[in-house]
Amino acid sequence: MKGLLLNIAISLTAVAISLFALHEARQANDPSRILEARGLIVRDASGVSRVEIGAPVNGPMVLGKREERVAAAAGILLNGPDGNERGGYLTVDTGDEAVLTLDGAGDGSEVFKVVANEKAGASLFVIHQNGSVAMLTTYQGHPELRFIEQDGKVSYTQGAKE
Repeated sequence: MKGLLLNIAISLTAVAISLFALHEARQANDPSRILEARGLIVRDASGVSRVEIGAPVNGPMVLGKREERVAAAAGILLNGPDGNERGGYLTVDTGDEAVLTLDGAGDGSEVFKVVANEKAGASLFVIHQNGSVAMLTTYQGHPELRFIEQDGKVSYTQGAKE
């Protein structure tokens, strides 16, 4: 009798698990099912934040210290193995900008940046650690290529209106 009750209990448990799994599978395929959140942090095996998605996102982590962001923004941040920000894709709440950056591992300085703004056009910056910059831009209403030295002096401009 004990064996029969055990078999019935196991059978009922199997049926219940099967029904639950079927229900969950149907719900997972439901196109109206949406996960909503203000943020998501993906951590690596060591517990370090490697990807952050948020509205708004946190301020940048630079050399282990949380800094303030210049303006509130929403988007996706990519962090290095030490948790420091290494880049991201953001929309800025003020100024109507979308920004894509790749940052150096050292002090978090930007080394590649694209800024898009409906009114000011788009600009691409390739930045050396010494501060010199190659810039391709349309912010003045026409395409320009500029090389800017570390002291801020423009050493080359092509495409500017004469």
